Amino acid sequence: MSAETETNAMGSDAFIVALYEGLLNRSPDAVGLESFQHMIDGGVSLAEIMRLVVNSQEFREQQAASNYHATPPAPSGTPAFSDYSPPPDEAGRSYARRLQSGFLNRYCAGEQVLDVGFSGYDNPDRKTALPHAIGIDLNYPGYDGRHLPFEDGSVDTVFSSHCLEHIADDHAVIQDWFRVLKIGGFIVCMVPHQALYEKKDALPSDWNMDHKRMYTPASLLASFETALETNSYRVRHLADNDEGFNYALGPGVHSDGAYEIELVIQKIEMPSWTLATSAPEDRPEAVGRTPRFLRWLLPTRDQA
Repeated sequence: MSAETETNAMGSDAFIVALYEGLLNRSPDAVGLESFQHMIDGGVSLAEIMRLVVNSQEFREQQAASNYHATPPAPSGTPAFSDYSPPPDEAGRSYARRLQSGFLNRYCAGEQVLDVGFSGYDNPDRKTALPHAIGIDLNYPGYDGRHLPFEDGSVDTVFSSHCLEHIADDHAVIQDWFRVLKIGGFIVCMVPHQALYEKKDALPSDWNMDHKRMYTPASLLASFETALETNSYRVRHLADNDEGFNYALGPGVHSDGAYEIELVIQKIEMPSWTLATSAPEDRPEAVGRTPRFLRWLLPTRDQA
């Protein structure tokens, strides 16, 4: 039985209610229920219905509010971000927005902050992206491009802008960034967006031959998920940054404006338990970490 057939058997009203409660944390209003019911009756796929909900203003606002309150406000005595003039590179391009939104105070205000790969290509004064950060590059004593010369659990934030795509073994580097973090500390990572910067489907990059890979939000998060242990971290922020991006410039023309992915993960104290396992024959295809309330939508291995 397909997911569409199962939905019909269960009732599209039940599907819509589950979607609202699972993603929007509320019951559907009459207008929303009628609208989505009409779309389903008209043959619109479940995947499209879910995409509409996830892209809705209400869902985005809830996610933004969740991210905003994910960590406590910055303590007194934190760096004077407002008095700093950042470098004129990718890290500095969205500095004002991150300052105004509280991003810098939430994720970058600890006492020990590293800016890995800070010198970049457009930073003649070799300024760090943050006023109090320690700039880490290949000429930093004890740094070999992979292992940071800092003790385990000694750093509040590892900040890295447009660096990870230059590193051959990104998983190993992510693991070492994570190693030096304190519990509660953050990795703040920005990389070029394949769809905004590269604007092509495969390497080599037209704009930087040193790029080892292209990232989408999904593939960047997948790199962190592969590198780190389950339940050793939480994702606090994942977003496309297209601030000022000129969508009139297509492939073959260098992009103008911001063209990056922002990811913030927080190191947490791991729980004493591990994930439960099930026999392969009992496991629905591709369920993985799918929320329980949506698992009935996915076909099993035998139904695929």
